[in-house]
Amino acid sequence: MGEARPRPARIDRAPANRLVRFILLLCAISLTGCGKEEHITKPIVTPPRYPALSTPQNVMIALATAYSGRDSVEYGLLFDDNYVGTSTDYQSPSPPTLTFTKADELAHIGALARSPTITKVSLAFSPNLSRSGADSAGWVSIQPGSILLEIDDSPNSYSLSPYGESMEFKFVPTTPAPTSPTDTTWKIIRWYEILNP
Repeated sequence: MGEARPRPARIDRAPANRLVRFILLLCAISLTGCGKEEHITKPIVTPPRYPALSTPQNVMIALATAYSGRDSVEYGLLFDDNYVGTSTDYQSPSPPTLTFTKADELAHIGALARSPTITKVSLAFSPNLSRSGADSAGWVSIQPGSILLEIDDSPNSYSLSPYGESMEFKFVPTTPAPTSPTDTTWKIIRWYEILNP
């Protein structure tokens, strides 16, 4: 019989496996920032609350809120698809009349929202938003007593508190409302602005 060969010494792989696991753990920790969580503090912005569009006055409140917040989604909900707005400047020798559609209104609010230099937009109407009776088409009118518009467009600021200006909003009812068979919703169908001499 041949001579018995000595068995090779058993290699203990446990320390090597532990070393590999330790290196992998260090790599994982370095990739995650050593377990330290970075917290970026951002101001909590509470979305504005919009009133139900169940009255023309509520539509005016929603208009001021959406315009101030440059919220094009809500702003678009306030205008009827057949909306027409006009602005006539009687302070000019030959008064021009500008006409606006719903698409123009949406383009305007979108431009305000996209501008990186505008830091603040604020639109406010007087609290007394009394409505007149319905006209022959069932539309209701509101003539806001006072309006304050402020826009901060760095480095310029604009403030408009119209003097010698009259403004009227007309609203069309929708019954039944899209969300309820028993409710009525209102939308802006006309807007008239007149700059008096």
